[in-house]
Amino acid sequence: MSTKSPISHSQLLANIANSMQSSGPRTEEGKAKARYNARRHGLTGQFYVMDDDDRQAYLTFETRLFSDLKPVGPCEDQLAVSIAQDHWRMNRAKGIEFNTMGLAHHENVGAIGADSAETETAVSHAHAWRSDNKAFANMALYELRLHRIIRQNRQDLNELQAKRQAAEAAAREEAELFLANQLSVQSSGPRSTEPPCVSMRQDSAEPTIVNSAPANIQVNGFVFSIPTLYREMAYKQTIAEARWYKSRNWDRTKQPPFALLTFPKAA
Repeated sequence: MSTKSPISHSQLLANIANSMQSSGPRTEEGKAKARYNARRHGLTGQFYVMDDDDRQAYLTFETRLFSDLKPVGPCEDQLAVSIAQDHWRMNRAKGIEFNTMGLAHHENVGAIGADSAETETAVSHAHAWRSDNKAFANMALYELRLHRIIRQNRQDLNELQAKRQAAEAAAREEAELFLANQLSVQSSGPRSTEPPCVSMRQDSAEPTIVNSAPANIQVNGFVFSIPTLYREMAYKQTIAEARWYKSRNWDRTKQPPFALLTFPKAA
């Protein structure tokens, strides 16, 4: 029995872009039916109905929020989608409020008899509020509830990301320590300047050198590029050395109290 894995958000956007190249329905009846199409969200599986303009506007809006929220993994994706959708609902509620005022102005054009256009608009807005103030109050309550939901989802997302980032930082530190130890051992004899590939052994909790590409290291489920780690480690060492010499007025007659590692040329 085969199962389909969920597509990524970027793949969803690519699929939609490809589908737009189709000429679509040609008859008036077909165009009318296709005007509002049910779509399944690529990350949540939800069905929603929008016209093409609204759908493209929403996808653009969601993509921009995703680039800011930077979710990783299904749990973070779910919270990011909820935040985007609730922000969209809030914007829609504000739009409905503006449009309600505009409708009232349209319906009362010429009937108010105001001495200026500004006064006529103000009076028509007052009429709209007085005639349906309960709807406006409900709209304000709706926005307040959305604010609370967004704030809670954002807090949950921040906590998930902080936990993931802390675990990643700890794994990165372990990877750097492992590589630094390998470099210190290899400095006593001939060694290759090519960065090795490191992976986790199935029967051990420690990383293991594998002399084959690609040049990666995996620690606690996090995969890092060894050349990238070497560059970061070399930079940190240079900064540490510079700070030590600066504290001694750049006196180069003494050596730092820590050993300086020699990194592969690729770093």
